[in-house]
Amino acid sequence: MASSARPVPGRGARKAAGNSAADWDLVLGAPPPAPPEVDPDVPHPIRMWDYMIGGKDNYESDRAAVRHLMSFAPDVMLIARAAEAFAHRASASVARDHGLRQFLQMGTSIPIMNSFDGIVRDHVPDARFVYVTDDPITAAHARAVLAARAPSNRLHVLQAQFRDPESILAHPWLRDRLDFDQPMGVLLLGMLDYTRDDARLGRALEQIMEALAPGSLVVVLQYLDFPSPRVGEIVQSLLGDNKAEFTPRSMQRIEELVAGHEFLPPGLVRITSWYPDGNGPGQDLEERCHIVGGVMVKR
Repeated sequence: MASSARPVPGRGARKAAGNSAADWDLVLGAPPPAPPEVDPDVPHPIRMWDYMIGGKDNYESDRAAVRHLMSFAPDVMLIARAAEAFAHRASASVARDHGLRQFLQMGTSIPIMNSFDGIVRDHVPDARFVYVTDDPITAAHARAVLAARAPSNRLHVLQAQFRDPESILAHPWLRDRLDFDQPMGVLLLGMLDYTRDDARLGRALEQIMEALAPGSLVVVLQYLDFPSPRVGEIVQSLLGDNKAEFTPRSMQRIEELVAGHEFLPPGLVRITSWYPDGNGPGQDLEERCHIVGGVMVKR
């Protein structure tokens, strides 16, 4: 990602949704932006996640933070692997089983290893895919690494505030790339449990569902409260000021937030029970995997 180039919008792109001067939107293949400043001595939650799922895009500070966390909560690596396996199964299912050809992911992370656009394209080779993230490190890394993998004009990255999606969903930049009159797959991976304010999250879900055409499918994932308050305190201390807004919730609160939205079978469940296929932790480890997920449908 080392480059002296200044940020340049993607071809035909307009100013990204949001009011911050730091917001920018990118189409992969345009001139590269200047890389954001990275402090390798400060753990980053996205790089910590990368390490937990077996990736290589992390620093020793991230690995040390995970090792420290595991000394108090040995299941965190298990939970991360279960979440990654669920995200792969759900992404593949939405692409393979429902005939959708366009996809939108909104959340903190853009996976480099086993990217979701790649999983979708395994089943729908000409699928169009847009990632939206508010994290400049994640966006820059995705641009640098994923560009070589994606077909021309089929993969796009937008840096914008995904927790307030109304203006993003209505923005001409996104409307130029996705047809909101047709069903699409939406991946809210790293959104629900990375939005601190419940009211803000509830509004975001309503805005997303309102914008979608009937037949659209929305994959959701949410960490449950840690079994021990002490573990929660340690996690928050490792994240410092927690700019990523990592926010586990109780099952009751999650059900309240998604009330009124229809889920495809088997519903909103522990992710190890969502159509297990032998990859990742199985149902025998369900009680140790404190995270739930499912697929909502727009009728």
